[in-house]
Amino acid sequence: MVLGRCPGSMAFRQPKPEIVTCPNCGADVEIWTDEAVGRCLQCSRQVVRRKAEPSCAQWCTHARECLGDAKLRRLLEMMAKPEG
Repeated sequence: MVLGRCPGSMAFRQPKPEIVTCPNCGADVEIWTDEAVGRCLQCSRQVVRRKAEPSCAQWCTHARECLGDAKLRRLLEMMAKPEG
């Protein structure tokens, strides 16, 4: 197995922006795939990105090696948050 090339870890290893609609004013809010929340630039409201997609990091024995301690902990915390 080649660590770091698993598709389940890509959103965290190589984050990309995701556009979420602000529920308060309807503006587009950019939240990166390795983050759970962002701030609307129009109304300053905190916007929560939908729950993180299921990931092999939840069960893979190599997840800590693949992502590192900090990123794995952040991913698991994001997955535990209720959808908002």
